[in-house]
Amino acid sequence: VLFITLGWRSALVVAVSLPLTVLFTLSCMKYYGLPIHQMSVTGLVVALGIMVDNAIVMADSIQQRRQQGESALDAVMNSLHHLWLPLLGSTLTTILAFMPIVLMPGPAGEFVGGIALSVIFSLIGSYIISHTLVAAISGRFLRNASGKGHWYQQGVQLNWLSRLFKGSLRLTLNYPKITVLIVFLLPLSGFMAAKQLTEQFFPPSDRDMFQIELYMPAQTSINQTYRMTQRLDQVLAEEKSIEKVRWFVGSNAPSFYYNLVPNQRGAQNYAQAMVTAEDFQAANRMIPELQQQLDDAFPAAQILVRKLEQGPPFNAPIELRLYGPNLDTLKTLGDQARQILSGTPEVIHTRATLQPGTPKVWLDINEDMGRISGLSLTEIATQLQHSLQGITQGSILQTTESIPVRVRVGNEQRQDLTDLTNLSLTVPGVEDNIPLSALAKAELKPSRGAIPRRNGERVNVIEGYLRSGVLPAAALAQYQQRLEQAGFAMPAGYRMEIGGESAKRNDAVGNLLASIGVIATLLVTVVVLSFNSFRMSILIFLAAFQSVGLGLLSVYAFSYPFGFTVIIGLLGLMGLAINAAIVILAEL
Repeated sequence: VLFITLGWRSALVVAVSLPLTVLFTLSCMKYYGLPIHQMSVTGLVVALGIMVDNAIVMADSIQQRRQQGESALDAVMNSLHHLWLPLLGSTLTTILAFMPIVLMPGPAGEFVGGIALSVIFSLIGSYIISHTLVAAISGRFLRNASGKGHWYQQGVQLNWLSRLFKGSLRLTLNYPKITVLIVFLLPLSGFMAAKQLTEQFFPPSDRDMFQIELYMPAQTSINQTYRMTQRLDQVLAEEKSIEKVRWFVGSNAPSFYYNLVPNQRGAQNYAQAMVTAEDFQAANRMIPELQQQLDDAFPAAQILVRKLEQGPPFNAPIELRLYGPNLDTLKTLGDQARQILSGTPEVIHTRATLQPGTPKVWLDINEDMGRISGLSLTEIATQLQHSLQGITQGSILQTTESIPVRVRVGNEQRQDLTDLTNLSLTVPGVEDNIPLSALAKAELKPSRGAIPRRNGERVNVIEGYLRSGVLPAAALAQYQQRLEQAGFAMPAGYRMEIGGESAKRNDAVGNLLASIGVIATLLVTVVVLSFNSFRMSILIFLAAFQSVGLGLLSVYAFSYPFGFTVIIGLLGLMGLAINAAIVILAEL
């Protein structure tokens, strides 16, 4: 493109500036301590189109002055004198457009800050190199061409396109009001269409790995959970696109991925598998298929087949947090909210963090009989503890490690409630033991599990998991509408809030916009000082406003969700629009 529009000499000069700017950017990254990773490389890709702008403007200006008969030294000095301030203003405004990402606090800022830093380093390098090396090489290398010359020396000039452009300018200047209306119509339609965009702050990752989470009933033993994973392995072994399956029973997998947060420790009813597929296309294909297949084959378990998400971690795409003092009331409210969530389209599984615990055996001890037998409640409890949990009685030395030996009753003597009541109690000074059934009545009752808290408050979180490819924002909007239609309301002293992907998105957007006031003030200051005119500044900001509207319109036209990648694109687009407007107004 540069070869056709500028000619081969100017194109070569601009092309030389590109690797020099990349080297300058990498040097700045090394000095700053920014490593080369996914985000910093993404910033370099975003900056590729930006970093040559200053070089193109500088080389083109020097080439035009040389064609007008100026000497090499005069062409270089006049171009530098004419362009240093406008290009400085355009560079600073583009840098300021990316500063909210740099100043964004929290995990999201740490995750994406490398993109903005790479772009900023590239812009600084582009400005310095265009005003030094590019200007010097252009003065030395670009010749004073007489006449029109060949197209490969001066670029292509299409007369019919020039006449068409002049005609359009003449038409717009003759009808300015209609022109302004047409020019603003498309950007305004973009802002109106933005209201219809679904929100997905971070896109899902396309990786050749995905995870399977297995939840069994709360009273399930770890052995039963392990046997269920073996049955799941048999189903997964039939998939030819799966290369490896790694199960972790009773806890989460190691946090090898940046937003995998372990929240299951010592859970005998939980298991997690990391599945490696041939490639990410096979993984994306298998996730919805396996979800449907495993749900149909194992109705007694709750199985979640999920992608590895991007962005800040969250437990579930949809979360409804219910706060209150009474656990029974929280359980009732949670059951109602979970029932409504289960009927929401595209929701495949629901969970509540306020779970029942494992059943407990309650012993009603006849204290009078115990005292007659010479056993207190503490002594009875101690003997039962030693019989069931065991007591360490020596150790075994295996190589260099000492392994303690714990002695307890065998598994065949602890199968059911009758076995428990038949346990023998030792009475001091008496040869014969007394069965527990002679002193106590045993009753099996359900117990309450762990009491979940958030920021010191009791909470019951209702979690909803969606079909693969469904945007959380769309499903959440349907769920909130169903809650309103069902008349779901919190009693006095209780409250609810939305969590999950929506809460993380709101936190990240709030952090992103935290410094927008200071950045906007600096942006206005730079543009006004560049032109010493508020009227010119208003024109420039109108161009930036229109670019954002057109960007939103393109996102809507191609049915993309509104997310962080769109925000980055709009910031870059706004900076480029200001850049182009400053250069054109400076030339005019």
